[in-house]
Amino acid sequence: MIMDIEEYRKQFIDELRFNAEHEGTEPETQFIEKSLSDLEEIGELNDPIPMSIEMRGSRNRLLAFDAYAYDEADGALILIASDFTNERDSTPTLTNSRIEDIYTHMLNFLDECVQGNICKYCDDSDPALIIANEFRKKIGKGMLSTEILRFKFFILSNATLSKTVKNLSKPEFLGRPVELNVWTLERFYQTFTSNSSEIIEIDTADFGCDGIQCLKADIGVDSEYDAYLGIVPGKFLADIYLKYGSKLLQGNVRAFLSVRGKVNKGIRDTIINHPENFFTFNNGIAVVARSVSFSADKTQIVHFKDLQIINGGQTTASLANAIIKKEARYGMDNLYVPMKLTVLNVENDLSEEQVEQYNSITKTISQCANSQNAVSEADFFSNHPFHVLMEKLSKKVMAPPVNGNPYQTIWFYERSRGKWEQEQMKLTPAQKKKFCEMHPKNQVIKKEKLAKCYNTILMNPHQVCQSSAINFNRFAVVIEKIYDENRDSINEDFFRKCVSSVILFDTLDGLISKASWYPKGGNKAQIVPYTIAKLMTLIPKGKDIDWRYIWQKQTLYPELAEELLRLAYCTHNFLMDQANGGIVRTISRTQAVWKNFQDYKYTLGETFLSTLVSIEETKNAERAAKRAHKFDATIDASVEIFNLGANYWMKVYNDLMKENVLSYGDCSFIKGIADYIAKLNLPSASQCKRLVKIVNKAEDKGYIMPN
Repeated sequence: MIMDIEEYRKQFIDELRFNAEHEGTEPETQFIEKSLSDLEEIGELNDPIPMSIEMRGSRNRLLAFDAYAYDEADGALILIASDFTNERDSTPTLTNSRIEDIYTHMLNFLDECVQGNICKYCDDSDPALIIANEFRKKIGKGMLSTEILRFKFFILSNATLSKTVKNLSKPEFLGRPVELNVWTLERFYQTFTSNSSEIIEIDTADFGCDGIQCLKADIGVDSEYDAYLGIVPGKFLADIYLKYGSKLLQGNVRAFLSVRGKVNKGIRDTIINHPENFFTFNNGIAVVARSVSFSADKTQIVHFKDLQIINGGQTTASLANAIIKKEARYGMDNLYVPMKLTVLNVENDLSEEQVEQYNSITKTISQCANSQNAVSEADFFSNHPFHVLMEKLSKKVMAPPVNGNPYQTIWFYERSRGKWEQEQMKLTPAQKKKFCEMHPKNQVIKKEKLAKCYNTILMNPHQVCQSSAINFNRFAVVIEKIYDENRDSINEDFFRKCVSSVILFDTLDGLISKASWYPKGGNKAQIVPYTIAKLMTLIPKGKDIDWRYIWQKQTLYPELAEELLRLAYCTHNFLMDQANGGIVRTISRTQAVWKNFQDYKYTLGETFLSTLVSIEETKNAERAAKRAHKFDATIDASVEIFNLGANYWMKVYNDLMKENVLSYGDCSFIKGIADYIAKLNLPSASQCKRLVKIVNKAEDKGYIMPN
């Protein structure tokens, strides 16, 4: 039984109210933060910045928005406004007139900003003026000097969309395309229940294109996907990018790949001066789609489901930019782009295993396709086995009962978006209640949250203050090194420390919110990581925070909490001084500011220093945990190999013998394992170790293990 929208709405409001009360904020603030986080998670936004602005401009018109962002892949400036009603038992409706009002308020700010009028409505220290100057600089005086090629507007609402709302298209602003997105409760709910981003479906006819000429490649009957070579009209490619923007680049890990470097001068020159040569001069694009549909004669593709450009983002963006800037002096009628298309032939409703398989195939294709802009493993870290291991540990390591609770609880590691909610969908109300008692909402750890907290205690606050995606990438590098060099280190003790880092981060966040010196709408997101990181740098050699206490009590001990809050006040003043009237969020991201804070004079209190524990004790516990994990991992591997069954390993043996991938000795060992399991024997640790080595060798040579 899937949670219906009414249940979802009530749970949604209850969660906002609970978090608002807990953090000393307003439900609308929580709504904005949650909505931005959800949209960032599904790839709709990248690094959105909450910043509520409301003022009166010329002719007393209202200028207002609640957040902003940039999308470098699109060259887009994004303004975001909230339409929130703190109603639980009734559902408001979002009408055409309300949408138009909210959109106009955002557009008004941009208009006054471009005119240079914002300074008339506020003083020099007002964040609105700082942001306005930033926008004006990026927008520039004309298309030749601008960083902004399009404007996107988002309206976030917990209302339901009126049935009279049929069209959200808007005219150009400053000669640039305008896109309006409305995210209502239903849309959030649909995304939540599907556990995925919205799937883009493209009919070529909608873009004035009869179809894409293509030729199917013969890649063998056993292949899990189909392959095609095609010729794409440049105008069609530009038009779909103008409509969907960087959503088409998601499979390409857009934040990391699509914006590496400026637009290639050669691409631009060919578009402007020699469009007829584009097919010959350009390497083309690599595309992945879930499925495609063909014309009646089977010679042209006329429909794409979930089209993703995994190589050629620069090419595509350059074509679109040429149209926006009116640079294609000879037009695009004779401009064609080579295309390599992989069709994965998967349906909408994917199981978690199918999602992982889909991601794995896409990752492999993307890595191979991107020879010019190599994609690091970190770019694809979301699919790393580290997360599988953390999920297993989260189910195994139970937190001690605290606050009078008679039972232990679980810190739920959410390796896929919305997994906590998904786990409850088929439960009865009584089962759901029990599940939530065992897995409290405030003990859900998202991958991005862990990256933020753990990177903080590694003393990288300037990275933590970057976008979630960038920080996650930095975290990935660290974890991959640990995983590759000594994966037994990722054990129960490691998991407890990870949880403790989250407790440390969140507790300080709450303490700062309630501090008398903290201004409403302050820079808590920067103060918290800088404070914790600074504290870590000051701890004497051979000593450490009492992480074990934090885990056992599921909270900070008083001496640590007091020291952190005292230091946080100093951090607040330091960051304000460093910003010097500018935006703290911006300057906090620089290595130079973190270096300055490391040099900042601060003395730890003696009371706190007396609570520090010997690091040798900590290391002894880590070594013991590592030994225990190694033993458990050995048992798990033996059981896993056994459970695959004798028939599975015989198939692997037959495949490898047939394809002549490995030596006879290696193949013979796999057959021996199959025979061993057939006699109901559990493989030994040494047998497992050798088998894994053989399998890795086979996969390195291109063999794909059966499902």
